[in-house]
This record gives sequence, structure tokens and C-alpha cells, in this order.
Amino acid sequence: MHLWDFEIGDRTYQMKSEAFWIEPMFGPPVMEVTTKKLDFFLNAKVPPVIYTYDFGDDWAHRIELVSTRTVVPNEPLPRFVGGQWATPPEDIGGPPMYEVFKEAQKNTNHPEHDWAKKAGYVDWAHDEIHADAVSEQFAKLQRQKTRRTSRWVMEG
Repeated sequence: MHLWDFEIGDRTYQMKSEAFWIEPMFGPPVMEVTTKKLDFFLNAKVPPVIYTYDFGDDWAHRIELVSTRTVVPNEPLPRFVGGQWATPPEDIGGPPMYEVFKEAQKNTNHPEHDWAKKAGYVDWAHDEIHADAVSEQFAKLQRQKTRRTSRWVMEG
């Protein structure tokens, strides 16, 4: 399990873990939100949200609600509507090491080329998204979740 948090303005919201909990040394306290749904963090009245995933590697994403729409009756939700780029290999070391990985994977003369070949997937390319695989994961969620009355569209 990777730890995560959401920053909205000057507030930080984090899942609580028995093994790990970060209290800030200064500033407002961290708010525990293990049971909150995404719409708690996103609405038209909040500034863009910063979502940080995998503490240590610190994958930070800026998320902003850009539009909402009414759900069409019987439309399966959640649903994958598009994407860009592949996910990085697991535990690659955060954004700086991901850049090294991408360069080393394509450059056979790079000093980290052997490492990059071992760390990456055989058919992996950073500029591709495997829409079929992503859609299948969303289909699994559709089978597990009850219908929602709204859908969020995010950029991040």
C-alpha cells in the first residue's frame, strides 16, 4: 500500500494508517479522511487540489474540476474516457528517476540502460496508454460499486 494525501489550500487530508501517520511540524493539523469519497475533495468552490501519491517517491498531481454532467440512465460508472501516457513502472523512484529511466531505456549507451531494461516492462512505452487494460480495471469497479448520481471530469 502506498500512502497519499490531498492538499486543498492550506489544508492537508491524509488516510490514517496504524503504522504511519505524519503530523506537520508547523501549520494546520493533518485531517484524517480514510472514509471520504473523491467528491469531498473536488467541487467548484475549491482551488485546484494537489494529490500526492507514494510518499518518498512523491508523485504530485494537480487536479482541477473542469466540468460536470448529468449521468445518463443506465450508464456504467465509473468509466474511462481517455488518457495520455503509460504509468511508470512500480517503485521506479519518483519523477526524477522516471526521467532517468525513460532516457536510459531508449539509449543503449546510457550508463543505466541495463537497469532500465530490468525495471521496465517488455512492451512498455511512456507515450502509450493501454486503454483496453485501463477500461478493464474500470469495468471491475463498475461491477463492485453502486451507481453514482454524478461524474467528475479531472485534469491532472
